[in-house]
Amino acid sequence: MDAKDLLAVSPKLLAQAILHRRERIADLIPNDLESRRTEQAEAEPLAKAAREKRDKINTQVANLKKERNESQKAARALFEQANEIREVLMAEGGIKDPDPKWAKEKLSQKLSQIETQLETSAGTHKTEEKFINEMKALIREHQEWVSQRSESQPMVEKMRAAQSKARDLLDTAQKAHDAMGELVDANAESHQSFIQWEEVRRRSTGRAHKLEDALASSQSALEFWQGRVEKNDFVDLSTNAERVRKGGLSSKAIVKEKREQSEKTKGGEEE
Repeated sequence: MDAKDLLAVSPKLLAQAILHRRERIADLIPNDLESRRTEQAEAEPLAKAAREKRDKINTQVANLKKERNESQKAARALFEQANEIREVLMAEGGIKDPDPKWAKEKLSQKLSQIETQLETSAGTHKTEEKFINEMKALIREHQEWVSQRSESQPMVEKMRAAQSKARDLLDTAQKAHDAMGELVDANAESHQSFIQWEEVRRRSTGRAHKLEDALASSQSALEFWQGRVEKNDFVDLSTNAERVRKGGLSSKAIVKEKREQSEKTKGGEEE
């Protein structure tokens, strides 16, 4: 319908047409709005759950990364400490094994001799107990001897303790690193789920807001045009139609022209 066709329609008929169109819109919006609200209500908890799961995994990864890095750093410091001790010991004449091979072989030989006597002799219970006590005494004597040699080299024990602790820390770092790797897929899955449901939530929320605004606008327009039709109040429409017939601007064009003029004036003031 062009301008001539619109001018040929009576103001009342035009108002009734507008009213009918608004009524149809007002009838259609509620169902669509309800669907969007339902979609929004379903998406919100799912998006929240996915976000919380993702954030929880991220926290776990961050903690594991911190544990790995701290363990590696501490292990490196202990290895450096052990190397420094080794250099000092080598400068002082080397490292002595507190339990050398020859000492262990000597102990083993003595124990074997006692075991042979125990197996071949036909002694009494007390005799057997004597042999066993001798074996215990030999082992205890050997341990005390090793302990004394270790105590005479405290730096060696300190070096070995540092090396042992460093190895334990490296094991801890490796376990933390492996655990991080296992969480990668879970984190990607949770993040993708969050992105999916968050998009649904945003879209449904945006559409619901637009439909709410459209419904409010339609209801307001319905009240406005119903009042005009009931009161048969179309003076302004007749005036506008007459102005357009004479080549003037429509009310919509006048509003647009005023807005553009206002924007130009505002722009000039800013300059």
